[in-house]
Amino acid sequence: MERTLRFTLNGKDLETRADPGTSLLRFLRDELRLTGTKNGCSSGHCGACTVLLDGIPAKSCLLKLGRLAGKRVETIEGVSQTPEGRAVQAAFLASGAVQCGFCTPGMILSTLGLLRRNPDPAPGEIREGLRGNLCRCTGYVKILDAVGLAARWLRHPEEMGKKAESGLGRSVPDLDGEAKVKGSLAFADDLYPEGMLHGKILWSPHPHAEIIRVDTRDAGAVPGVRAVLTAGDVPGHNGMGSLTPDQPVLCRDRVRFVGDAVAVAFAETPEAAEEAVRRVQVNYRELPGVYSPQEGLDPESPRLHPGGNLCKHLVHEAGDPEEGFRRAALVVEGRFETPFVEHAYLEPEAGVGRVDGEGVVTVQSPTQFPFEMRRQLAKVLNLPEEKVRVIATPLGGAFGSKLDNTVEALVALGAYRLRRPVKITLTREESIKLSTKRHAFRMDYRVGLDSRGRLLAVDAKLLSDAGPYTALSPRVIDQACIFACGPYRVPNVRIEGWAVFTNNANGSAFRGFGINQPAVAMESLLDEAARRLGIDPFEIRLINALRAGDPTISGEVLKVSVATEATLRAARAALREELPAWKALRTPGKRIGIGVASGFKNVGAGKGKVDDAGAIFSLREDGRVLLRASAVDMGQGIRTALVQVAAEVLGIEEGRIDIITGDTALTIPHGGAVGERQTLISGKAVELAAREFKARLLRKATEFCERSPGELKLRGGEILGPGGIPLFSLADLAGRLKKAGEEVEVKYYYAAPRTFALADREARLRVPPEEYRNYPAYAYTTQVAVVEVDEATGRVRVRKIIAAHDCGRA
Repeated sequence: MERTLRFTLNGKDLETRADPGTSLLRFLRDELRLTGTKNGCSSGHCGACTVLLDGIPAKSCLLKLGRLAGKRVETIEGVSQTPEGRAVQAAFLASGAVQCGFCTPGMILSTLGLLRRNPDPAPGEIREGLRGNLCRCTGYVKILDAVGLAARWLRHPEEMGKKAESGLGRSVPDLDGEAKVKGSLAFADDLYPEGMLHGKILWSPHPHAEIIRVDTRDAGAVPGVRAVLTAGDVPGHNGMGSLTPDQPVLCRDRVRFVGDAVAVAFAETPEAAEEAVRRVQVNYRELPGVYSPQEGLDPESPRLHPGGNLCKHLVHEAGDPEEGFRRAALVVEGRFETPFVEHAYLEPEAGVGRVDGEGVVTVQSPTQFPFEMRRQLAKVLNLPEEKVRVIATPLGGAFGSKLDNTVEALVALGAYRLRRPVKITLTREESIKLSTKRHAFRMDYRVGLDSRGRLLAVDAKLLSDAGPYTALSPRVIDQACIFACGPYRVPNVRIEGWAVFTNNANGSAFRGFGINQPAVAMESLLDEAARRLGIDPFEIRLINALRAGDPTISGEVLKVSVATEATLRAARAALREELPAWKALRTPGKRIGIGVASGFKNVGAGKGKVDDAGAIFSLREDGRVLLRASAVDMGQGIRTALVQVAAEVLGIEEGRIDIITGDTALTIPHGGAVGERQTLISGKAVELAAREFKARLLRKATEFCERSPGELKLRGGEILGPGGIPLFSLADLAGRLKKAGEEVEVKYYYAAPRTFALADREARLRVPPEEYRNYPAYAYTTQVAVVEVDEATGRVRVRKIIAAHDCGRA
């Protein structure tokens, strides 16, 4: 029941009529549209919704309006107008503490609360002050640095801020950083289109069951409900999936895991939609399930798909493994199991769908793969692709899971059927239920070495849990097999991989994409071999490290920039410098342990997939440059990186370049934000397009001066003649071109060299060795962990991570 409520919000007295049981979070967002306060969990765990209550950080999702009488509330929008708020925001930007930006407003509010109480906190006090705020992207180091810097700046304002230089090789602020620290960057759930309907999903309560009947009549009668949609309302193919579209948009006759959607209700209010979902009546017949890949391979187990439970199987052999093992002085072996891992991005999945006057269905969602999403949605709606537009909203973390469909198909379907804007935002519980996970693996390894520690043979069997649907499991197991032996020379191998359907969580892309799991096995066995052979763990890795000219186990000959050895030596040198200090920390009952592992990873999706991107440059009327780039920013800063590339090639400041990304209506079709590919592939497209754009600008400039293109230069927004004499600005050039009825625009499409999947045996035979490759490029790393172990309790504390990475030009 509503009543009059009064409190102070951002320095102003507020009087409103509202239900006192409404959370402050919902009131700020839904009623006042103060969307800088983010909803990451609605349970007080993540801290994204932090506000200041009488100057103390508080979780707005847990604060009820009825408890705020006479209280003073500050949000990110309010503190952004204060000198202390701006100082903290500037410190976060200067420290590189901002990635996706979803957690950032809450972090800044907690920082302000801390620094008001303690202007000069010690590192431990900073950690304590931020303990209620989670960040999935950064690892917290830069955030802790930012708080320390903010404290110093607030005590010494004269030290604030220094201008960054332009181009590559220099640290520049995130292009979208200011919007992130102010909370004004609009994520999908921050969108409130006029006339919007709210969507709620009915999920399967069973991991495996037959659907006998779905009755929506009672649900449709709920006041405010505009539609309750089921499988029969899907006009096209009722399935989503990049490789095999086998995951139903809405299940018709069977559910295969608890993340399956059976119905979706759209209503004028979230409460009405929730009530409608509760009233949908579904009759199920529960079926026996498959809960491990081992079960799935059993011929007697239930068949989850008409073709059986085998999603993908491949075998790769090179050399003579049996001969290698016969020659081995030492054979180490073991079984290793790794579990499903939740991506745990702070932004729950959300999406908005709408239809314009020309019948184009537009979906705005945090997708990593807008053009692939468009292709799939067009098939679901039975529309040509040009009638579907996908706009990637800023991603509040992704890490691979936002490659696959989450709510996109349902908001597209709702908008298409109802001809009104619709929005679905998942709760954290729903997100964990639906979202894909890192595959659980069971791995059996045998590794043979000679007496000097050289690898002679590896036999590995990799069994992955694909979950109920195909998603990207075939490509993940392919990649796991390619990287099964890590960044090491192994002349004789037999690698066998399976991806198997189960009724567990859906497995798909996650950072590493199948590389991480076998690394656990291979690195563990290398450590065991080193102990048994009496060889230093660093040394055994150096002995076997891949070098330029060596073939990988798949047969690709590595040509340049093979940096495993360099990262090993760098990490070892750093450890040696710190080792005496760590040894000094040993006390009775506590021991210091040191571990090392090396790895390498693909740059580019590869494995036979076309790695492509495009860039479109145009000169605006005001002389600014517009770049429309084929890329999606997930918080990794690709928009900033691409503008840096463009600025360096064009010879102008980053601030003169505007960029559009992630919109299928405005950019050139391209692959997704996967496999560390965008700086390499999208960056190359931008570089080549920028060179052509610059050349065309200078050619056009010659039409307005008596100079040849070779005599002209572009620098800082000015066309310069011989001797660096300014002739006219880009704005002048744009104005002259407009009068002449001309414009300057360059479109460029780039595709990386062809790659081949491991399963493509024919390619390994017919493609010349110098052309055979699995990926466009690789990156290399070595990391050292220093841990403290309590011998009485077994508690392990990570004291230090030393990471050496091959960064290219940084």
